[in-house]
Amino acid sequence: MLEWIFQLMKTILQFDHVSFSYHLSTGPSIHALQDVSFSIASGEYVAIIGTNGSGKTTLAKLMNGLLLPDAGEVRVMGYPTTDRSRQANVFSRIGLVFQHARDQIVASLVEEDTAFGPENLSLPRSEILARVDRSLALCGAAHLKDRQTYLLSAGETQRVALAGVLAMQPDCLIFDETTTMLDPSSRKDLLRLMHNLNRQGFTVLHITHDLDEVLNAERVLVLHDGRLVMDGEPRAIFQDERALHQLRLGVPFLLHVARELRGIFPELASFYTNEEDLLTALQSTPMHTSALPRSQSLHTKIDGGSHELVRFSHVSHTYMLDTPLAHTALEDLSFSLPQGKTVGLIGQTGSGKSTVLQHVNALLRPQQGIVESFGYDLSAPDLDVRELRKQIGLVFQNPEAQFFETYVGDEIAYAARMLGYRGKLRDLVRTSMQTVGLDFEEFVDRPLHSLSGGQKRRVALASYLVVQPGMLLLDEPFAGLDPATHQDMLDFVNTLDQQEKTFLVSTHNMRDLLALTRRVLVLHQGRLVFDGSVPDLFKQHELASWGMDIPLEIRVGNVLRGRGWQIPLDVVDWQEIIFWLRRSAQEDSNAVL
Repeated sequence: MLEWIFQLMKTILQFDHVSFSYHLSTGPSIHALQDVSFSIASGEYVAIIGTNGSGKTTLAKLMNGLLLPDAGEVRVMGYPTTDRSRQANVFSRIGLVFQHARDQIVASLVEEDTAFGPENLSLPRSEILARVDRSLALCGAAHLKDRQTYLLSAGETQRVALAGVLAMQPDCLIFDETTTMLDPSSRKDLLRLMHNLNRQGFTVLHITHDLDEVLNAERVLVLHDGRLVMDGEPRAIFQDERALHQLRLGVPFLLHVARELRGIFPELASFYTNEEDLLTALQSTPMHTSALPRSQSLHTKIDGGSHELVRFSHVSHTYMLDTPLAHTALEDLSFSLPQGKTVGLIGQTGSGKSTVLQHVNALLRPQQGIVESFGYDLSAPDLDVRELRKQIGLVFQNPEAQFFETYVGDEIAYAARMLGYRGKLRDLVRTSMQTVGLDFEEFVDRPLHSLSGGQKRRVALASYLVVQPGMLLLDEPFAGLDPATHQDMLDFVNTLDQQEKTFLVSTHNMRDLLALTRRVLVLHQGRLVFDGSVPDLFKQHELASWGMDIPLEIRVGNVLRGRGWQIPLDVVDWQEIIFWLRRSAQEDSNAVL
């Protein structure tokens, strides 16, 4: 009996043969979880990974009672979540930061939203205010306290949502892809905060598609098609590369790099939990003395383009202009975009990236300065917006924000219908769905709300491909995608780029920039602070102050050059770096022979 009580005190969450299905009004039910069993001990740091649609978010909602199991039992602190008399206790013990943080914002001001939970506990006003200040400070959001919530960027919204959860002082925190919309600096800060909270005694459950974030967890749960297929320490989980590739996950990029380097430097370990340890070990490898010619990158040099499609000239924009809540998003911005090229747009959370994109297709009109798109002056009072938007498609950060219909097929056809397209629309929808990797027969009649985050992104993109625009604006298009889907979408964009499509891609992921483009625009506090090539970007000393970091492959390349390996300075892609490294090693081997 005493042993059972001790075990109960240690276990904060327990799943016992849990199954859950979404019952649709049309079509068969979707089996989200099937016969899942595991337990979480108090104070653990557990990462949960799996492909889009594997059941991760459903699992999170079952943990804190937002959903109740169809079969089996979920227990929180030993009590079933189906016990209605204890549901309030479950909600306060288990804090959940949603995948789409805006869904849990309930007030118009940040301070009021953070205070909402404690107010429902009928706490003294002084305690509520203290919790608000403490929670916002912990999340690096104290400066947002008086901001209107609808004016927050996606990353700022995630911080505020987390502050609202922390203000409830839960025992367990569930982060459902909370780092997805954050810039590199903010993401590191949040991960550091999550580990600090864990060291303070909080149980942390971290749902993520970024496998490198998993390496410092105590334990990893792997979901696939609604089933728990792996459960163990990161070192053991990522040892079985073949199984992970079959699950469409792969291994963390850090481990991929380490294992490829180990083929040349056998003294390196095969498992690292952070980049610094690998770089330190690489510094201890033997110096290299033979020289190769300073050849150029394998990439073809990209010219500036022959025709200017978009031009910004001294553009400024202020939200809530002439009010006490005025917030300047863009200040004196000037640049141009050529036809048939992919250009990256990066910057810290709240730097103005989404505001730029919304100016390009006239969702926002310039308050100051000039914006020209496809020959249209966007300040003109007689602007033909319909014709402009036939040429320019915008895929939002949150795809759900641009959905108007209930079913997938209707949504993909919506833009074409609104823009006056007629004819064989069903055939166009079918082709569009196939292009983005959605099976027509399987998905055309699926309700949008039943899709995973990655599937919704594909639907949003397909809806614009139907109208075949000349330019696509992609706002964080790869956020929330599992590794395989992420790569599929990168390949898809590169394929369209080769067909002379024009892209302006906003992203926080520096590695995506390396794969997509050779030119990048950097925004900082609403100003354009850099416009140039990707290799030149990583030479800038201001990167840290702009909220960006240097990708691992660039850092590895720099260390290797410092050790005497002749890798061209303009080589920034990992496959190119390892190519030059292997070539140099082979030259040495041939010289010895």
